[in-house]
Amino acid sequence: MPRAPALLPALAGPLLLAACSGGEKAAVPPAPEDAAIIAALFDPIMTDPDLAWQNEAHSAVAVSGPASSALPPIDRSKEAVDAAREDAARLVPGTPAALPAPAAEDLAPLREAVTAAQMAMAAQVARAGCLADVVYTARWAAALPEPLQVYPRGAVEEAAGTDAGGCGLRVVHFRTPVAVEEVLAFHAARLRAAGYPVRHGAEGGAHVLRGRKGGMAYVVFVRPTGDGLTAADIAVGGIQAPARARP
Repeated sequence: MPRAPALLPALAGPLLLAACSGGEKAAVPPAPEDAAIIAALFDPIMTDPDLAWQNEAHSAVAVSGPASSALPPIDRSKEAVDAAREDAARLVPGTPAALPAPAAEDLAPLREAVTAAQMAMAAQVARAGCLADVVYTARWAAALPEPLQVYPRGAVEEAAGTDAGGCGLRVVHFRTPVAVEEVLAFHAARLRAAGYPVRHGAEGGAHVLRGRKGGMAYVVFVRPTGDGLTAADIAVGGIQAPARARP
């Protein structure tokens, strides 16, 4: 579901969960400069899946959508799915523990979000004041905390974020040909291994993982698309970013 940035002033509203202020914050690597992320995202990894582990730190993130229309469409072949699963298995060895039965949850606000900024608002991971400084650029996909990095070989279609005002906000939208249940289990396993609490909610075929660690709050929203793929949004706020990182 490719998205286009919207006018952020229109998003002003009540204060959301103040994940950007107070409490212990989890440190993450600095957001790379645009030149660095371009080099990482548009090198041969993009067209040769066999080179995926050249970019191990970010699980071979791919970029698709309007910003990278020269790239081929998402590969849905069995070989592509198997390769993504193999990469995921390297990051989560063994069989991930089963998720608890999901609690019923109203996912309408997440379903209705069109832009990354709206997703951050719907996910309630940042106060409203953080949204005014959101910048749309692919480099934010490489600046997610390690336990929340995109599913291996996922095609990132939009990324936004800001470090202004101590917000430490990241929102990334991606799609993958791997099934919803596998993507969900992968993210839950990585979060648990890193000591993050995980709450599981569901509505229809869509699922959400939520949690907070110190001053950082996250949401992972995973659901099937109408074209047979899996769509996911990762929204996290309250990340402690190094002072040298700039949006």
